Amino acid sequence: MHPSKNIFIYVLSGMFVLASCTKNFQELNATHNEPSSTTIGPVINGIDQSLFMGGTEQGCVHNDYYFPATQLAATTAFSAFVLSNGVNEIWNGYYGTLQNINLAQDMINAVSDKESMNNIQAVLYILRAYKTFRVTDQFGDIPYFNAGKAYTGNSTNFRVSYDSQQLIYDSLLNDLDWAVKNINTSASPVTASGTPYQSLGSYETVLGNKMVTWQKFANSLRLRYAMQMVEKDPATAAPIILDAINNSAGLISDGGDIAMWPASLASYDLSSRWFAYSTGGTGLSRMSSTMWNMVSDDTTTAAIFDPRAALFVETNAAGSWAPYTIGVSQGDNVNAFTNAGGLNGQTVKNGVLYSLPNWYIIRDEWYVPELIMTAAEVHFLKAEAYARGLGVGADLTMAQTEYTAGITSSVNFWYNVAAATNDATEDWAAAAPPPPTPAQMQTLFLNPKVAFTGTTADAVTKIYAQEWLSYFRQPWLAYNLWRRTFNTPVDPNSNPSSTYTTFYRLPYAQDEAVNNTDNYNTQIGKMGGNNSSYKVWWMK
Repeated sequence: MHPSKNIFIYVLSGMFVLASCTKNFQELNATHNEPSSTTIGPVINGIDQSLFMGGTEQGCVHNDYYFPATQLAATTAFSAFVLSNGVNEIWNGYYGTLQNINLAQDMINAVSDKESMNNIQAVLYILRAYKTFRVTDQFGDIPYFNAGKAYTGNSTNFRVSYDSQQLIYDSLLNDLDWAVKNINTSASPVTASGTPYQSLGSYETVLGNKMVTWQKFANSLRLRYAMQMVEKDPATAAPIILDAINNSAGLISDGGDIAMWPASLASYDLSSRWFAYSTGGTGLSRMSSTMWNMVSDDTTTAAIFDPRAALFVETNAAGSWAPYTIGVSQGDNVNAFTNAGGLNGQTVKNGVLYSLPNWYIIRDEWYVPELIMTAAEVHFLKAEAYARGLGVGADLTMAQTEYTAGITSSVNFWYNVAAATNDATEDWAAAAPPPPTPAQMQTLFLNPKVAFTGTTADAVTKIYAQEWLSYFRQPWLAYNLWRRTFNTPVDPNSNPSSTYTTFYRLPYAQDEAVNNTDNYNTQIGKMGGNNSSYKVWWMK
């Protein structure tokens, strides 16, 4: 999909990362009849590292587009970033990693006793599925089946055609199904011929090489993406939803959230965290009136009914709760928390007029995790399935159970994170309120905006609202939910521009028009242009 020069650059950049993992990386270019875990391990480790989001992706794509489009947060003006730069970071990062994924697959294919590689194969399938779903969900059709293979030297792999998102979904879901069925969770598994299973050992840094957890992760991804496509292809999606919910492998459960935890990765420093809510700290991001309406009944502290409010957002410079109404509120174009950091930056807030995302959820670089999939999300997906009768039989009692569990899981998760975030300069553990009492949780569940009452349609709307709110640090998932359902919270007083109301996909990277011209032109010809108002396959 790219000319050889560009692909070679991507391969080199991927190898540069992997070279830091082992001094023996040069062996990866050799032909191996029996690749060992010490050979493939660094490659998988590099793929693990690629799960961290880039600063431009967060500072531009998330904050300038996904947050205001979903109304999960507001932005007072566009950041200093350019959308094309955020797009390039996502696009090029994915295709650079895809080459390492394909290289790892070549190593697996070279092993004579394939069964001995089943657990590693499953991990590779899961990583590839997670990364590819994220990219195709943002762009739509993408080069996939023949992409990321330029390292083979075959010129036919330099520029490849775009593949249907539907076919990509089908393929990835099949891979995940294989992973669930073929992961061997025994302590020391051996193949039918007596060969010990290969293990990634310490090279597997996402889940610590815990195959039971990888199996649950794969099954949970099946549930997520079957639900993602259920509006467009219910015949395919419904049986997957049913099987995922009932599968003996299980799903991600409370306390088993999938995330990149910096403190467990040799204190990995997430220096890009500053861009989590726009340029340098919160930049131009503000607490949206839509989000505030879902956690409080007015602008007094006493009216807050959702305990997550104290963790997600904070007051303006005057110490008041001041929500920003998208498209209506006056400008507030100052960088609230400067890059100088420290508690002084948090206290001064540069005179901002509107409330902000919480200082600690942004500023911490060592304890706050980079989320991949949470137990709360699984609960909400199950709640929707039971409420709508998707795959499983319609059952509002089960829907309510999962709905309540989802909210509880989200609240507990963030209070646990706050309690564990105690860096010397960003001591969230000391600043955060204590975990909510049972009485406070009861207040949350009884509030009319949250209480699981009314018609089935009302129940589904509330499930979406709480799922949407739980994605406060995962705006790409809130964006997916909004595009799939068009039933996430909206402030009726807001007046967003068409930039947001029809922002249905990211435009393809500009390099594609130059480096993959013919295939790019064919693709955008089908779409009527490389525009953001074109709906991806699974949208209504």
